[in-house]
Amino acid sequence: MAVSIQLKDNQFFWYDNHNKIKNYNHILDSIRGKSGDCMNIAVCDDEKVFVDLFSSYIKDCVATLDDNNDEFSIESFYSGEQLLEAYNQGKHYDLLFLDIKMKSISGFEAAKVIRESDSKVIIVFITSLGDYILNSFEFKPFWFLIKPVNEDKFKHVLLKAIAEIKGNKTGEYSFFSREIGLVSLPLNRIYYLESILRRVNIYTSNQQYSCYASLTAEEQKLKKYDFVRIHKGFLVNMAQIQRINRLNVVLKNGVVLPLSEHRYKTVYDSFTSYLARCSI
Repeated sequence: MAVSIQLKDNQFFWYDNHNKIKNYNHILDSIRGKSGDCMNIAVCDDEKVFVDLFSSYIKDCVATLDDNNDEFSIESFYSGEQLLEAYNQGKHYDLLFLDIKMKSISGFEAAKVIRESDSKVIIVFITSLGDYILNSFEFKPFWFLIKPVNEDKFKHVLLKAIAEIKGNKTGEYSFFSREIGLVSLPLNRIYYLESILRRVNIYTSNQQYSCYASLTAEEQKLKKYDFVRIHKGFLVNMAQIQRINRLNVVLKNGVVLPLSEHRYKTVYDSFTSYLARCSI
């Protein structure tokens, strides 16, 4: 399984604790056929054997997606200096697999420089030492992989990252469900998200999905798309709100959700602002 850690600024990252993902074919099926533009991936490790291994994992994985319109560019780097020089020359990457313990410039040092100019690149740290994990918060990693890296685990993380990138580029909401794999939903189909223990349920007009996630982390993804937190357990799409009062929020499909007293003013102001913007 993967383990999440919540950072001080409510950001979350995930790391691999060595359990093997046995089957990822259902994940592949869920993202086949979704079009997009070129996805740039970089692998940086000062040991060539690992660069070649991880690059082969990526090529094998994306080859199974050859019936969609996405293109993938894979670049290899053998030191932090080479990677930073590419950035200095104007290169941009959507996804970066970055070894931490490298000579001269470490993965952390490279990530620090990269984050100063690129807040969007998804960084997956690769390390042989789990102790490094707690020292990486400021770099906002997407995942950790512990050497030796199992191929199934690597491809599992790669596909989750691809889904995240696709969601960011298309404006859709993408998440991983253990039951059906990777899912991408048009934002206007989503009514609300509900948090129950460690799971988040996503409700549309006619279907319910479920994934392991934090509602706080999902709120960070969705608040720019006019989703508002109305309660510790509910995140609502304002496009689906019919009316609000002191005690609850009524959605256009008739569902009534509780509204926290201390959130009332924020929710009311956010919804009023949203309606004003929509009327322009």
